[in-house]
Amino acid sequence: MRRWPRYLAWAIVAAALAVEAGTHAAAQEEGSDEPLLIALSTQRIEIDSNFAGTSILLFGATDVVGDVVVSVRGPEEPVVVRRKRQSAGVWINQEAIAFRNVPGYYFVAASRPLEEIAPAEFLDRKQLGSQRLLLEAIWFDTSGDANEFRAALHRDRERDSLYRSEPGTVEFIDERLFRTTIDLPAHVPTGDYVVEAMLMVGGEVLSTRTEALSIEKAGFSADISTFARADEALYGVIAIALALVAGWLGSFAFRKG
Repeated sequence: MRRWPRYLAWAIVAAALAVEAGTHAAAQEEGSDEPLLIALSTQRIEIDSNFAGTSILLFGATDVVGDVVVSVRGPEEPVVVRRKRQSAGVWINQEAIAFRNVPGYYFVAASRPLEEIAPAEFLDRKQLGSQRLLLEAIWFDTSGDANEFRAALHRDRERDSLYRSEPGTVEFIDERLFRTTIDLPAHVPTGDYVVEAMLMVGGEVLSTRTEALSIEKAGFSADISTFARADEALYGVIAIALALVAGWLGSFAFRKG
């Protein structure tokens, strides 16, 4: 019985591709030519306090022989990277750089090594590969090298499996059908994601398709998040009160011990 969810996902994707293929055929009759089709096993993921990560499948089809590159980019937000230094025997934050529009999650997969598919200029321009992400600094509180802070940000995201230093693999099942697995870790950020697939021929993009992916909180975690956004002041008061009560109970327990 454990295999049924995977079989069901494949069936859903196959049905989605069939619908896409019908739309594609109709478009061809009207004179449009779109040689690339993709579909996700799911476009909405709900996470709660027991969420331990998951994987989704991307399936696709193409009627042109070429390479396929898939990228997944998560919600973007400014990120401050700080560096601690020792002062009077205590480690404190003394330097920082803020970066604009940092993706909370980034994944790329390809049917061959990226350097064999397209020139470096193209890969840099499209930010294909976590090391090619454009991390633009918006303010500095350091005289050090910004690249050191960029490298620290990459290490932190790679440690949490939010970035991968090595691209994943797009596997061709036959000459037309391909698939790849997108792994999402337990602490993947919630928000809207963009999944993009490119069909590459001779180092140039022949076709591009995108799909939306939404990751949302569910259950009690979602209720807490909704309440915090709806009434920030009251949520803050309750959080402080709970922290004070927890501290008092802790100190009382230690006194009794």
